[in-house]
Amino acid sequence: MAEKSSIKNKRWFKMAVFYVCYALLFVLANVLTGNRFFSTTNIISTVSHAVFPGLVGFGMVFIMTGGIVDLSIGATVILAGNVGAYLSAELGLGYAGLIAGCLICAACCELLTVTIGLKARIPSWIAGLGMTLVYEAVMGMYSEWMSKTQGTAVLEMGASRGFGRIPGMIIVWLAGFAVCYFLYNYTSIGMNIRALGCNAGVAGAMGVKKDKSLLIGTLIGGLFIGVAAMCYISFNGHLTAVTGMNSVSQIFKSLAVFLLATSFESIIGVPAGVLFGSLLIAGLFNCLTLLGVPSGTGQDILLGVIVILCGVISKLNYKGVSK
Repeated sequence: MAEKSSIKNKRWFKMAVFYVCYALLFVLANVLTGNRFFSTTNIISTVSHAVFPGLVGFGMVFIMTGGIVDLSIGATVILAGNVGAYLSAELGLGYAGLIAGCLICAACCELLTVTIGLKARIPSWIAGLGMTLVYEAVMGMYSEWMSKTQGTAVLEMGASRGFGRIPGMIIVWLAGFAVCYFLYNYTSIGMNIRALGCNAGVAGAMGVKKDKSLLIGTLIGGLFIGVAAMCYISFNGHLTAVTGMNSVSQIFKSLAVFLLATSFESIIGVPAGVLFGSLLIAGLFNCLTLLGVPSGTGQDILLGVIVILCGVISKLNYKGVSK
């Protein structure tokens, strides 16, 4: 009992230190920006920019924790967002079309990508890159068709944009955290993907069905990504088709958030790590903008460095072979 109490006290101490340091980082950002960071407008902007990487991060929790590295998520977001927008705006289905289109399209795309990797027995990142090109090509053909029939290659959302506005997007973000936290910590699928991520061989010996668990996790992750697409296109009003795997850059901040969350796992857990990590990443780039660091060069360089550092930190206590 004394040992358990000591372990619990140490964890509470680590959590307290974490939250104090976390708060101090934002205080530092406010000092560096001459008290501009804590203005009401800037706080709203920071939180709103944390929603998309946070929701994608929740999806990555269920896809990547089990060992899947899917780089097609950015292309999936663009495709799913446009499918939802088409059903909502062009077919006049409103919010019902937006929600159904984004969620179903994203879930189907993620399941297709991961299934191809599992059935073909190829590394998941290869399947992801291949399907990235496919999804981008589909969006390219759709844009060409839109250009010929509608006179524009970009579909504007118009109405039904409540999920991209305050407080709607924050409610979705927090609800996503609650669902992610429950599924990851208190369900068999959460336990199974964690076991597969730690050691697939041992998990299999314990009765965990690898392919089935990964596909169920992918379905859940795909739904989170669909929600992210729903909020993202509602926030921006449109999502433009890209080619040449440029959609991969859409998930760099989310990847940094996910990797950062895995490094927080022993302190606050992965779902909470994604929530706080998304706000931290959004706050960092907001601070850089206020300090005049250019978004196309200086901020992108820093983002690349952050992704690498987060990857290093997340693997510090990992004893296996990194893939």
